[in-house]
Amino acid sequence: MRIALLQLNARLGDPEGNGRKLEEAYGEAIASGAQLVLAPELAIPGYLLEDRLWEPGLRRRVEVESLRLAALSGAVPLVFGTARPAPSGRLWNELWWCAEGGLRHCARKRVLPSYDVFDEHRYFEPDASAQPLVSFQGHRIGLSICEDLWADPQLGNVPVGYGLDPIADLAAAGATLILNASASPSALGSWLPPGRTAPWAIPSKEAQRRRLLPGLAEKHGLPIAYASRVGAESWLLFDGGSGLALPDGRWQGGESFHEGLLMVDPAAPGQPWRAVDEGPWLRRALVTGIRDNLAKQGLQAVVLGLSGGIDSAVAAALAVEALGPERVLGAALPTRFSSGLSSDLAEQQARHLGMGFLRLDADAPFAGFGAALEQALPGRAFGLTDENLQSRCRGSLLMALTSEPEVHRRLGTDRVAVLNTGNKSEAATGYFTLYGDGIGAFAPLGDCLKARVYAMARDLGEAVPGGVIERPPTAELRPDQTDEASLLPYAQLDAILGAALEAQRPEEGLADDLALLLDGAALAQARTALPRILGLLRRTEFKRRQLPFAFKVSPKAFGAGRRIPLTAL
Repeated sequence: MRIALLQLNARLGDPEGNGRKLEEAYGEAIASGAQLVLAPELAIPGYLLEDRLWEPGLRRRVEVESLRLAALSGAVPLVFGTARPAPSGRLWNELWWCAEGGLRHCARKRVLPSYDVFDEHRYFEPDASAQPLVSFQGHRIGLSICEDLWADPQLGNVPVGYGLDPIADLAAAGATLILNASASPSALGSWLPPGRTAPWAIPSKEAQRRRLLPGLAEKHGLPIAYASRVGAESWLLFDGGSGLALPDGRWQGGESFHEGLLMVDPAAPGQPWRAVDEGPWLRRALVTGIRDNLAKQGLQAVVLGLSGGIDSAVAAALAVEALGPERVLGAALPTRFSSGLSSDLAEQQARHLGMGFLRLDADAPFAGFGAALEQALPGRAFGLTDENLQSRCRGSLLMALTSEPEVHRRLGTDRVAVLNTGNKSEAATGYFTLYGDGIGAFAPLGDCLKARVYAMARDLGEAVPGGVIERPPTAELRPDQTDEASLLPYAQLDAILGAALEAQRPEEGLADDLALLLDGAALAQARTALPRILGLLRRTEFKRRQLPFAFKVSPKAFGAGRRIPLTAL
């Protein structure tokens, strides 16, 4: 049986647009010889509308569009995810089997995730009852939705047990094929230094699926077809990962971050699952995040501070790849402490990428602020205030560019946003200036430790000048300043953050954990700095609350999946 798996990029709150896209893909699948078509979880409303799901008008539109699609279904069944009100006032997360012009079968999500970024109990009602099987073309087909797969106590990866196993229930009822409609955000594993392993390291979502899907197919002796959504919604990135797991442990799969249809067949042979390389995955993920977030927010171009440093260089290269060079403007913003090399490297990269470039004198407004302070506070000394003022002058100038008519003319649009260029290592320690380099619509690198930024810079090749990669990172806010002198060498800092933050290791055992990641003097230095770094992580939560959201590419990102009160000791 030829099954078309639709890997679609839904738009939140646009049931009609999502329905048209699904209708078009359904027609394409039939024309390609599909005998069954499976679309992702919540394909009609989009995953996840959060509190907009309470809007009565939007709920009605979702149901009307779902019924329209059911009515146009033909002899080839169309199976897609949608939602309808439950008696409790919340919603059922449903999977509809539509054929011959109507809804023929409906399955409801049985287990709801409420961990990390997930809060589905806020919106949905779980259905504890077993789901009936659907007879079609000699198969007895079990229908399931996303987290239903992850409830297996041996193969799943949830922090608490659900007390039920929907896939085992379907297999026990006699299923010969299982369909799973999913909307599964993806991420890399917790960061480890190259060549290092640790038993507590959290694997990537792709590695977890690689264990789960073939493992379930082998365990229950039946094929499992998996259709998941693709694209970005705010901080969440969906890579798709759709495919068919076979009982022999092999896999028929498609391309990640690719919207389209994948044809699979339980009677056809599969291949061993090939592990995804971190570098290409991360690059595609961040490019998708930039492109989707701008498009879905009605934005079309970005400006960013181009400092000649590693973070802004990588952010610029990704933005150009996502939007095209004509929609990206870089600005060098030197003050009296900026080296000529910084502006030169920035201009060199801008020319190579073909993007727009400006030099703006950030020292003039900085001097004005300094004069105002000196007038009110005669004899004041240069210090942290002045460092932050320089960053805020740069931020104000970048924001000013977004509303300038000449900038609109150069970029071909007045829908312009500032792209934040900060990284996770600095966000974790509060090493940024609120209302300065902390501004922006969103932060592509905000969940990337500095080591991942450097690795990506090397993967980007000539898009990032070699001089940028080789120079010591510096904010250039005072004479002879370097980031690592202010913080800690990034190799040690990222080892601490990879274990403490991304792998969620207990604080009391971190000194021992670091022995798996570092050696010699580096290990001793990291252990000495550990109390200071953990203190910075705790004390700077108030600053991170005011940062632009970051694309989640690690197991634990700042934002919705990590809820730390501002007033906790």
